[in-house]
Amino acid sequence: MHKLKFCILLVASVILYSCFQPQKKTKLPWEKHGKLKVAEAAQLIQHYDGTPFLWLGCTAWGMTEWLNREEVDLYLDDRKSKGMNVVQLCLVWGKRTDYPTRFTANAPNAYGHKAFVEVDSVPDVLQPAIAEGGSKENPNDYWDHVDYCIDAIKKRGMYAAILPFWGRRYVNGTHGEHSLKMFTKENICQYGEFLGKRYASEPHIIWVNGGDVKATAGGDFIQHYRLLAEGLVKGASGLTVKWDQKSKAWDFVLLTYHPDGTPMVNSSEWFHNDVWLDFNMIETHKSRDKIVVSIQQDLLKLPQKPTVMGEGHYEGTTTGKKAEAIHIRRQAYQTFFAGAAGHTYGGAFDDEGNGPLFSPANNWKRLLNWEGAGQIIHLRNFLESNNWYTWKPTAHLISEGRGEGELEKLAIETDRSVLIYFPENSTCRLKVENVEEVSWYNTKNGTTITGLKSENNEYGPPDGWEDGILILES
Repeated sequence: MHKLKFCILLVASVILYSCFQPQKKTKLPWEKHGKLKVAEAAQLIQHYDGTPFLWLGCTAWGMTEWLNREEVDLYLDDRKSKGMNVVQLCLVWGKRTDYPTRFTANAPNAYGHKAFVEVDSVPDVLQPAIAEGGSKENPNDYWDHVDYCIDAIKKRGMYAAILPFWGRRYVNGTHGEHSLKMFTKENICQYGEFLGKRYASEPHIIWVNGGDVKATAGGDFIQHYRLLAEGLVKGASGLTVKWDQKSKAWDFVLLTYHPDGTPMVNSSEWFHNDVWLDFNMIETHKSRDKIVVSIQQDLLKLPQKPTVMGEGHYEGTTTGKKAEAIHIRRQAYQTFFAGAAGHTYGGAFDDEGNGPLFSPANNWKRLLNWEGAGQIIHLRNFLESNNWYTWKPTAHLISEGRGEGELEKLAIETDRSVLIYFPENSTCRLKVENVEEVSWYNTKNGTTITGLKSENNEYGPPDGWEDGILILES
């Protein structure tokens, strides 16, 4: 009896002691699985231990120029709560006051600091304006605040997909009066080296070359962007390598290229065979009917490389065309059903002219809770619970009623089921056999209903649904 009492007291003491001990924090993804890389012979981004990486991004291009520290934290906490894990930002974006009319090169950030020293009123990109004595918590220069933004992203277990500059404005100079060709063949490599060295130890950075531009817009700037890649890897690794030279040095950085929104003209157009380009990025912007064909075009190219949808149509209104929650869902689900490795959400202007969310200005906080943004978490839950990285697009399963463009139905096979995405409430006929269980996933609210089996293999979403995913178990 005494032994029993002693055992009970011992167990209780251990439980009580453990309750008051500080709990170990959950490891960040790169601490658990290693840094990111591209999987060999696969169209997938993964960690060094082989764990697949799911890219669910958001655009905050003007973060380092527009937002103060408190606003950075607010934005990041909101995006993370909605399932997003990659923040696409631009270090030198081009702040526009009285949005969108006035453009400011070398714009001061929220604390009044500029990125570069100015010589005769012209920014010198070889002289980053760095002052002694500051820190990311108490910035006294532009780059201290950049450090804060990058660190804030890291603390939340998110990834920073960083554009060193907005190429359309600062390299190609094709953005009209909003342009200034600051980066040339003579300085662009050294700027890349500065960034690569400054952030070499950061495990969560993905470098994004370009900046909303064709590499050949306004002339041939292909070599400019290759020089930037060489500079980034030299700064990160300490080694000098050329853009077409295979080297372990490239393992120090993960690199892609951000094009403009011209349909079917993406990073693979100029750089697919370049050693530095780890994966492709597409931008369709308003061309919502080109998402599937753009992805498929990239995935057919050799050598195999993953493709990420880096910028689609923003929720809200851009350049006269509006996207609502249904359009956001279509873009996102079509991205993954077509075989891409990631998708990025973005917000623009509301009906009252507030925004845009991608360069947070003019009452931007009220745009955080747009319906489409809130439904990204359902996308994430569905992808993760259905092992999205094993999906195999299987077009032949849809025999009639496929649709096209923005309304194209897409089929994939997993190791245990067939999944069909219906971007609208219409029917199609399938080539499937031995269906044992039928269910539907509601992309709008993340719920699932079962039943509704068809006797003739003709299926359509339940009444009242705008879109949905058919799940066939066999």
